[in-house]
Amino acid sequence: MLRYGIPFESLEEVKERAMANPLALITSLANGKSLMGSEFKGVVKRDWVPTGRIDFATKLDSNAEPDQPSEFKLLVEERRIIESVAGNENLEIQWRPATLKEAKFVTTHYHKYLSENSLLRSPLEPEILPPERKGKSA
Repeated sequence: MLRYGIPFESLEEVKERAMANPLALITSLANGKSLMGSEFKGVVKRDWVPTGRIDFATKLDSNAEPDQPSEFKLLVEERRIIESVAGNENLEIQWRPATLKEAKFVTTHYHKYLSENSLLRSPLEPEILPPERKGKSA
């Protein structure tokens, strides 16, 4: 059924759909999603745009050693502006996995920062070389 040009379900239709798959209902409520879906959000005024902020995510066990190597995902923050039916502008923020291009960009700038601030070490520096062997005793 359409109401004001927007797809509309009666409360009975929503309840019927929810009862047909109770697991989907529980999952959607746990995720904070509406029973009606997302078609009533409004009009996208500005689509997703990266903010420039990054973060890392990993799976950590409560007993994991913080100094042990682990796998990390580079995350990128994005935002968009939605205009609601009432004309209010709402800012939405999301974190998503970075693309290969974005990961290369971060790595390149990190290496540039290290070299500009003399933080890169040469493999020939004494602290990096293995300890010298003592002379052979016969």
